[in-house]
Amino acid sequence: MSNFSFDDLWRKDFLKGLILWIVIEIVSFLVLPGLGAIQQSDRLKLWFGLSIPLGIGGAILLGGSSRFVAITNERAASGSKTLLSLLGQFGGSIGIAGILFPFVMAAGEFLAKIFDK
Repeated sequence: MSNFSFDDLWRKDFLKGLILWIVIEIVSFLVLPGLGAIQQSDRLKLWFGLSIPLGIGGAILLGGSSRFVAITNERAASGSKTLLSLLGQFGGSIGIAGILFPFVMAAGEFLAKIFDK
C-alpha cells in the first residue's frame, strides 16, 4: 500500500499544470505584446480564445493521467501495466501540449516578427 492519496496526487498535478498555464498565458498574451516582442492582432485574440479550453483541459488531463498511472502501477495486473502506463503517459503528454499551446503560438509570432525584418 502507498502512503499517498490518489486524489491528492491528481489535485497536486492539476494545480501545478494550471499555475504553469496561467504564467504562460500572462507572459504570452500580456508581457510579450506589452514589450512589443509580438504584435497584437486578430490572430492573437483567436489564439487566446483557443488557449483557454486547451490550457484548462490540459491541466485536467495532466492531473488525471498522473492519477491513472499511479493507480495502474499499484492495482493492474503485471501483463497490462506497460500498455496502461504508456496510455497514461500519452494522456499526460497531450495535457502538457495543451498547457504549452500559448507559448508555442507566441514563440511562432515572435519568430515571424524577427524573420519579417
